Parts: sequence; C-alpha cells; structure tokens
Amino acid sequence: MNREDPPAIFCTRTHRVIDVCGADDQEAHRQGHLAEYGPDLVILPFSEAWQRHEDANKTEPEEISEAAWHEALNVLPPVCWRNDGNGESFKLGEPLTGAITAIYVRVGDRHFTFNDDVRTPHNECLRRVARSKAWRDRQEPHTDVTSTASPANTPSWSEEDRNR
Repeated sequence: MNREDPPAIFCTRTHRVIDVCGADDQEAHRQGHLAEYGPDLVILPFSEAWQRHEDANKTEPEEISEAAWHEALNVLPPVCWRNDGNGESFKLGEPLTGAITAIYVRVGDRHFTFNDDVRTPHNECLRRVARSKAWRDRQEPHTDVTSTASPANTPSWSEEDRNR
C-alpha cells in the first residue's frame, strides 16, 4: 500500500469502507481497529475497498411498472437520457454511492431498473436487460421476437444475446 492508495478498514459483512488510515498510522494501530470492531473488518488498499463497496451496490435488472419508470424520469433531471429506437434509458442524477446510480430502461412496453455505474453506455444497459432473468421470466410464447421492440432484435447486440 502506498500514499496514492492508502490502507482502508473495510467491513466484509456490510461492504462499507469504515476508515482510511493516515500515512502516520502504525500497523499496530490498524490492527487495534480490527480487534476492537470484530472479525468482519479487513485492511485493504483503498481502491480495492472502494471497488468492493461499489460492486456490492450493483443490482440485476428487475421489471417495474410504467408508472414507476415515469416517476423516476420526473423526480430529478435525467442523466444520459437516450432513445435509439431499440430502447430508451436514463440514469438518475443523484448517485446511490460513488459512481453507482439507478438506471432505468424501457424496451417496447416493458420497463426495468437496476443499479450500476453512471458511465454504463446506453447499449450496455439494453444488453443487461436482454440478458437478465427479469426479461426472460416474462417472455410469453406468443411474444413476437421479430418486433422492433424486442431487445433480441437490437442490431448492436451480439449474436449470443439474440439467441438467449
């Protein structure tokens, strides 16, 4: 661990960074924190601790109602609002933590949300929905998969995604 990436005390149970140790903190002082607060604490480089924290706050897409989608669209100004004819996505402007925010996706008449990095591109948001259990769970036998509203037909997606 170095000055650019200081040691951090991280809770493996809650996935939170508890504290960042100063350069003058001695190893014995750090170990004292671990003993005081229990077995769920570890010392990691801050960058690794923060990445674990953000990863723990990412979620899989889940289907939501149209009303919930519109409510999210209107609660704050959207970030990266895109509609390319294959689907529509936007992100909430207020992060949940770090770079993690709520992402909303509409494909045809279906609406989804998940938490991920605010920098996730629109096409990747559509892919995440197409690969999700939420998308597959509601696919009904009579659904027209050749419809332009089907993510399986989105031209920017890989062949593997189309066959899921």
